[in-house]
Amino acid sequence: MKRKLFPAAALALVFVLSVACLPHLRKAKQFYAEGQDQARVFRTAAAVASWKRALDEAECECRRKPSAQAFTIKGLAETNLGRWREAEASFLKAFSLGYEPGEAWASDVALAGLAASFEELGLEAPALRIYAQLLDKSAFKPVLMTAAEKRTNLVLARAAGLDPEEKSRTLAGLTKALDRLLDRDFACGLFHYLHAQVDGHIGDLRRSYEEAVIAHELGLPSEKISRDNDNQLIYCYDKLKETLPAAESKAFASAHSGWTKKWGWRDARTPAWKKD
Repeated sequence: MKRKLFPAAALALVFVLSVACLPHLRKAKQFYAEGQDQARVFRTAAAVASWKRALDEAECECRRKPSAQAFTIKGLAETNLGRWREAEASFLKAFSLGYEPGEAWASDVALAGLAASFEELGLEAPALRIYAQLLDKSAFKPVLMTAAEKRTNLVLARAAGLDPEEKSRTLAGLTKALDRLLDRDFACGLFHYLHAQVDGHIGDLRRSYEEAVIAHELGLPSEKISRDNDNQLIYCYDKLKETLPAAESKAFASAHSGWTKKWGWRDARTPAWKKD
């Protein structure tokens, strides 16, 4: 069975737990949130077990009292369990039932989940359109983070097969989109991490390094992303040391050493999590 964690902040606690929640729905939300927390620290088996319990509770709620929220949490659990067809059906059912006033955030969550299902089912173009719409219109930060990560990954994958001129235009457009996100929320580490990834593909290694440092300082939503950001830092460090003039390279290495000591790395190229 194919499983893929719903990304970014992983919509860690996507739903507000209120006293108005009925027991099955409240339990479904709690189990889903527990699964997200476990997945972020690589406790995969525990995460899968929590998502399955979330799915069981959500299915009970959907049978007992169908609602947009119940089908949305059901779809999210199915997404993380790799049940893409079922997830698509759940999100579509949520939209057909309709969300209550004040639940625009939940509608955006379902739309992001539907886009992820489309993407996994081979409908990348519609998925990209949904992610772009969410980035333009959603005010819910977990959705913005998810849409930004998914859209960036899709565009980078597509750009790899383009001719140089088209690739340059595509990545320039992606950079502008990420710049707009940073204008809205400069303190979001994930947005800086994504910018660093795109800068690396463009070849702007100085900007990539700087964005990765900022991302590390602000914090990232999962261990996987944090390690990927560290690897980007190491890649940029190696390349910049080779290409900068001698005096500038020495100053850069000294500054990098200061950061890595602060972060507890064993040396300039070895984060604490990295095995010898």
